Amino acid sequence: MPQKSKNIQKVPFSIETIIHGMPEVSYVISKKGSLLAWNKNLELLTGFSKDELLFKFMQEFIYPPDKDKVLQKFMEIANKNFNEERTIEYRIVSKYGRIIPILAIRSLVHVDGKEFVIGIAINLDNVEKPNINSRVAKIIHYKNKLRNYYQKIEKMNQAEIELKEKIVLNAKNFNNKLIDNLPGIFYLYEKINEQFFLKKWNKNYTIDLGYSDDELLNMQAHTFFTKKEYKKAEVAIAQIFTTGSVKVEIYTSHKNGKQIPYFYQGYPFEEKGKTYFMGVGIDISIQYELEEERNMQEIEKIDAKEKSDANKRELIATALQISKTSKIIKYSLKQIDAILEKKEESKFNTEIYNDLINIKNELKSQINQQNNWEVFKLRFTKVHLNFFNILKAEHPKLTKSELKFASYLRIHLSSSQIASILNVTHEAIKKTRYRLRKKLNLSPKDSLENYIDKF
Repeated sequence: MPQKSKNIQKVPFSIETIIHGMPEVSYVISKKGSLLAWNKNLELLTGFSKDELLFKFMQEFIYPPDKDKVLQKFMEIANKNFNEERTIEYRIVSKYGRIIPILAIRSLVHVDGKEFVIGIAINLDNVEKPNINSRVAKIIHYKNKLRNYYQKIEKMNQAEIELKEKIVLNAKNFNNKLIDNLPGIFYLYEKINEQFFLKKWNKNYTIDLGYSDDELLNMQAHTFFTKKEYKKAEVAIAQIFTTGSVKVEIYTSHKNGKQIPYFYQGYPFEEKGKTYFMGVGIDISIQYELEEERNMQEIEKIDAKEKSDANKRELIATALQISKTSKIIKYSLKQIDAILEKKEESKFNTEIYNDLINIKNELKSQINQQNNWEVFKLRFTKVHLNFFNILKAEHPKLTKSELKFASYLRIHLSSSQIASILNVTHEAIKKTRYRLRKKLNLSPKDSLENYIDKF
């Protein structure tokens, strides 16, 4: 295990922004596996707080039987320099001991000459198998677009320094090659009587916004915005001259009328007694698209939770109905036995007596049938998708009856209710609990119900 160090490698702002923008569990690790940054989803998945995750290594989360496989795969990926997206399925262990199957996607990014590994994890308990490939493809698509976008932001920040140092209006000195190689659109406006006229721009201005060079010369700033958006632009321009710089997001009008969200950075300068402001704008459509995707996922999560809650209520109702049916059958059997005991006294008709015996046998058969269990199991697995598989994998010696008992504990039924459903005595329930605790290796202080809730 590598030694933990407080000299954590600093993660660039652009990389942190990528992982915080991802809707899945996202994190940044060094090539040695130390955790550098993460989003809130990792805390929710693992159960660890922000402070607890600090200085951890990703291998600390790996379920021990999977550790060798994962570390071998990680080394293999590292030796190939992450030339393409790499995925691997394995299990992790949460803070509370829950074993969670995940699909991890990892890739290497380079920023400022340094290497960082971006990881994304999908909880396979929450994903149906047929949908996993499309979900992975969508995640990779968004991650690549975000990575490209924030690399442009990094370049834009570097370009701002170069521009401040090198740019002048004199045509001989003005570095046209520099501004044409800038990410996004470059603009330079001259301030004349509280109005602003476009004097310089780069080739991206014509490509991205659809205007020709002849159209752009001396175009006023308000031309590129709707009235509503220009109010934001006016405030931003005023801020440039009061604070010395500005960063703002504004929808910008393409020549064809299409509204495109841009992130602008601008600052002022003076040259030969004239006042100007200049800067760079980056198309952030992908960021807005991602935010919309995240909003849709939040809506889907809410819908899924409501559906899950409804399924849980239906599940408990099913179990209780089974219990109620069992009680009714038991009561009916007692009543029939009481009637049959009076056979001699009431001089029963033989035909009636035989009918009662048949009814009694049918009721006994019904109470012992597995149909009710199959109905319950079907509804149970819709709510707790891989409960039986995960519990069985963790404790392979559990019998079918013990797994059934555990499922009733998972929906928080009482011992009395379980006894009624299984048609057994309270003493039998106590014995089952004892055997189950023993097979789960629980100490006397451990709660059986709390342990089962982890699965």
